[in-house]
Amino acid sequence: MATSPARRRPRLPSPDISAAEILDSIPPAILDEILSRLPIRDAARTSVLSRAWRRRWESVPYLVLRWPRGTPSASIDAVLAHRTCPVSEFRHPYIPEAEFRLSDLWLLRLASVGVQSLYLKFKWFEKADGIFMTPHFHMLHSCIFSCLQLAVLDLVTCDFPGLPSGFAGFPNLTTLSLSEVGFPRGLGGLEAMISSSSSLQRLRLEDLRMPDEDEQWVIHAPNLQRLLISSEFDYGLQIDDLPALEEAEINLRDYVDVQEIVNLISRLDQARILQLSMPFSMDNLLEGLSQSFVNLKSLSLDIPFCCLSCLLSIFYLVRNAPNLEVLDIKLGDYYEEDEEVDIDDLNAQRADDLFSSLTSVHMKNVTWNLYEMAFIQFVLAEARQLEVFSIHESRRCLKFKAALAVAEVA
Repeated sequence: MATSPARRRPRLPSPDISAAEILDSIPPAILDEILSRLPIRDAARTSVLSRAWRRRWESVPYLVLRWPRGTPSASIDAVLAHRTCPVSEFRHPYIPEAEFRLSDLWLLRLASVGVQSLYLKFKWFEKADGIFMTPHFHMLHSCIFSCLQLAVLDLVTCDFPGLPSGFAGFPNLTTLSLSEVGFPRGLGGLEAMISSSSSLQRLRLEDLRMPDEDEQWVIHAPNLQRLLISSEFDYGLQIDDLPALEEAEINLRDYVDVQEIVNLISRLDQARILQLSMPFSMDNLLEGLSQSFVNLKSLSLDIPFCCLSCLLSIFYLVRNAPNLEVLDIKLGDYYEEDEEVDIDDLNAQRADDLFSSLTSVHMKNVTWNLYEMAFIQFVLAEARQLEVFSIHESRRCLKFKAALAVAEVA
């Protein structure tokens, strides 16, 4: 019987070789890669390893600078003062009012050395305006437009400066996230910034602030893959064709113009995953929807209540999505109506291809009212490929059952 060759043990370094010599034997490119992946505090601590390492961390390209909340501003100043190479990521999750002016200096320094990913969250403050206290926000320094290496820009609770004349966009920007960001000069600047950033793939806009809520503006981003828009009011937003779109999440709760709703949803026709929060209405909001959603595989709907008009809206959208596989519905409070469920109206929605590809249905906040029961019955009858149908009762319904059980025991 042949014996397997003995395994060789790894050769250990000679005890005469110092740790510094071992480090020096590693190629500089690999050392820089290692240092660039360390938290800034650990990277700075390598300065004690040897004389050659005393200032090495300062010149490592694309270092990650993530500052925990409460980091002394002097520490940030000291690190940035010694940086001579581009920064991979600069992240500060809480900038208080006392550090607003310092943040301008940080941004100036980052613009001079280059930064690829920038996340800044500012604390807004209240200021007396006559007899009222009004919220005020920090105006971001205009040197943000000099950060041309930016690939990710994520801003929270600040104001955005007007675009300088001749600004050609951020050529490397792939992700733009703005939450509670104000545009005192209007959203035309945001429109121009998005359209001029040709590499943009992910866009997130939440609760933007603007001087004129009726301003009309357009998202033009031919390479956009993911889009999220959420606001307490109608942005006056229009969407251009998005041929590369894969996933979209849109909050339409405060839209009142039916045609605007139809137009916005129609522009999302290339998406594979679609999440919509629908507004309160007693009308079928999607009756005019004619766009085909052939790529749509997963649809999530958050609707205020379950009534006939809501069911018809669901049918109109699903009918135009022949390849839909997953349907997720979250219901709001039940709206009481005098008339009973019109079965004829539901039967009129029957079609050979309706729900033909549907494999999973999930309903949340169910109260077992007549409309919900009619919808469940309809899906079970039409979805021949259905594999999963999950139903989650509303908390109000569960509390009622618990109270009823206690009453019966008593």
